[in-house]
Amino acid sequence: MTAEPLFLGIDGGGSKCRARLCDGAGRALGEGEAGAANVALGLDITFGEIRKAAERALEDAGLSDVPLSDLHAGAGLAGMPLRREREELRRHPHPFASFEVDTDAYTACLGAHGGADGAILIVGTGTCGVIIADAEATYVGGWGLVIGDEGSGAYLGRAAVRRALREHDGILPRSRIGDAIMGEFESRAEQLVTWAATARPGDYGKFVPDIIDHAQAGDAVARGLLHETGEDVCLLVEALLAKGAPDVALVGGLAGPIRPWLPERIRPLLVEPKGDPLDGALMLARRRFHGAEAP
Repeated sequence: MTAEPLFLGIDGGGSKCRARLCDGAGRALGEGEAGAANVALGLDITFGEIRKAAERALEDAGLSDVPLSDLHAGAGLAGMPLRREREELRRHPHPFASFEVDTDAYTACLGAHGGADGAILIVGTGTCGVIIADAEATYVGGWGLVIGDEGSGAYLGRAAVRRALREHDGILPRSRIGDAIMGEFESRAEQLVTWAATARPGDYGKFVPDIIDHAQAGDAVARGLLHETGEDVCLLVEALLAKGAPDVALVGGLAGPIRPWLPERIRPLLVEPKGDPLDGALMLARRRFHGAEAP
């Protein structure tokens, strides 16, 4: 065992898994990154990516010889909107000295408000909002791409792909963004459809930078897609406000890029996050550690 406790914060999303290693005083020692750790991909995949990110954080800290069993870990993971999934994950075998887990929205909210009550909306590969008040969490959205995730990078990317296919078939007028997307598939609809049969949310999200670039260059279709996404984000924020949130912090990879496309009515009600999801995951780890150590 190491001389003092080491804490690991984990943020597992639909595109990547990040880990941050800190000492007992809260000093950051190292960070690591691995592939998608969305629980919907399967727990074996999720924990495989968590392990990789953790090992890379140890390597970054110059502590490669420290075993994972010495680390007290907290994780916020995407893809588990139902309570039963969170309970199943807590029972799953893990390699750490202690392990606490909740949704990525919960840990993002903890980090954004420094552990105090507040509300956030994750705008990343997926979307999910949460209000934490008196230790109770209330969620908005977060149901996954099959039936939800409006306002997300995956939803935006899929909308652009669907539009490109309709343009290819002559149903809608062609656009520069549609041509660019079809060009990724050699302008062959069959190739796109074959890809879509196994595409994950992160695969759709990879089209977002191109959509933004084409929108900034004046492409009307790309601009329209971003305005629709901005409106979806606005509706989620308004739902959080209606449930009692005084204001909302936007977090996630799309939070910055989508701001110029948000309706004016919502901008004054957004606040900057104080910390990031890894800060929130580290809070979970410390809570579990101190709870276990308490008499």
